[in-house]
Amino acid sequence: MDGFTTSIVLWLNSVFHNPNWTTILISMIPMIETRGAITIGINMGMNPWIAYVLSCLSALIVCPILLILLKPILNGFKKTKWFQKLGNAVEMVFKEKAEKIDNEVTEQDKKSTLRTYLKKMLGIYLFVALPLPLTGVWTGTAVAVFVDLKYRYSVPVIILGNFTAGLIITLLNIFLADYSVLILLVLGVFMLISLLSFIIGFIIKYKKQKAKFALEKKNNE
Repeated sequence: MDGFTTSIVLWLNSVFHNPNWTTILISMIPMIETRGAITIGINMGMNPWIAYVLSCLSALIVCPILLILLKPILNGFKKTKWFQKLGNAVEMVFKEKAEKIDNEVTEQDKKSTLRTYLKKMLGIYLFVALPLPLTGVWTGTAVAVFVDLKYRYSVPVIILGNFTAGLIITLLNIFLADYSVLILLVLGVFMLISLLSFIIGFIIKYKKQKAKFALEKKNNE
């Protein structure tokens, strides 16, 4: 396992020639993001705190872009013949996650706009802060869009959540330095599970959308 991890690190160094750039670029990849970039950066010999700051900052680049463009892109997809089912399927994936946060907002909370926003902000923060499969900046930002959390409220909690998740991973790498290879392996397994879960969930929803449109077409004939 040490040899395998060393091979990965050597390959990354040969491609990017710079641990800093490697960490920055990896942190922007969906599902790998901060948690993977920090661990890889440390295994490449970076100072843990430099890896932490670089990973957290660069992973956040996508946040304001997604907050502004995700819905317009999906709405654009839904208006086209070829990408309509794709747009609906992606929207369903994130709407389901958003509903879990919305369901935490009680009827009592809804009587106060402030309480409603605070409950949603807490939900997004915890979603991004806990370094678990299918969480992170990419998914957290998409979920923030579908819980209708305004831009000025979404950005701070996603930033705070991302730095919290990064801190957890950094401390794990520092205090469990002898098991850094194991941490990298566990993160790799988590990322694989995340990818497979997303793909399976997406395929299921895509098929549902396909069946729905086929039924609508048949009823209209």
